[in-house]
Amino acid sequence: MNKNRLLVISLCALLLPYGAVAYGADKALEQRLQRLERRVGHITELMLEVQALKRTNRELQGQVEEQQHALERMRKKQRELYLDLDERLGRLQSGRMSTTAPVPQMQPTESQPVVPAPETASSETTPGSPVYPPADPAQEQADYNAAYGWLHPSKRRYKDAIAGFKAFLVKYPQSDLADNALYWLGESYYVTQDNKSALASFDRLLKEFPSSDKVPGALLKKGYILDAMGKREAARKMLQQVLDKYPSSSVARMAQARLKHMKTSR
Repeated sequence: MNKNRLLVISLCALLLPYGAVAYGADKALEQRLQRLERRVGHITELMLEVQALKRTNRELQGQVEEQQHALERMRKKQRELYLDLDERLGRLQSGRMSTTAPVPQMQPTESQPVVPAPETASSETTPGSPVYPPADPAQEQADYNAAYGWLHPSKRRYKDAIAGFKAFLVKYPQSDLADNALYWLGESYYVTQDNKSALASFDRLLKEFPSSDKVPGALLKKGYILDAMGKREAARKMLQQVLDKYPSSSVARMAQARLKHMKTSR
């Protein structure tokens, strides 16, 4: 009996170190698993943060694109508002002109011989200069009105207006309405954002018709276009020229407002 007890005790003594070793190994393995779980959890959190940043970036890009589209729409609307204002002013001016009665022409009678009009410098032609037939005033006005009509706010067919005014200037280069046609041609180009062609039209107006009542508006629009093209110093000089030459005009107030905006938007 004592021998059996001694045998059991001996076996327990022999197995005890192995149990301790196994317990220690299990504990170390559990600690390693816990560290791995923490690392996996940290990586998961980082992935979620990266996904959130990507989503935020996409949202910001969408907002930037929307703002760019909105800004472009505002610029186009601003151009159309300027054109609408000019159209209203032009309509008022045309109304005042239409109230002026035409001067009646003297008609020859049988008792009054017809004396041929003396030749003037305007009737003389130089070699190589184009000769234009006398224009029908009614048809001339009708052609101008047809081109001008495409600018009405209910139509806004600017390409048709451009074609109409260009054809008018070719057909009636000596017309009293040529300066108006050049101005509205420039406006039509301006609204369609063809800044180069708009500048060419306004420059031609300023060169060929320096005393036209459209000159202040042409200078103002040149300032706008130069500013839009990034030529801010040239734009400031042009707008300041409007203020210096036409201080009491409506375009001077518009030039002043644009200069103030340019100063605050640096």
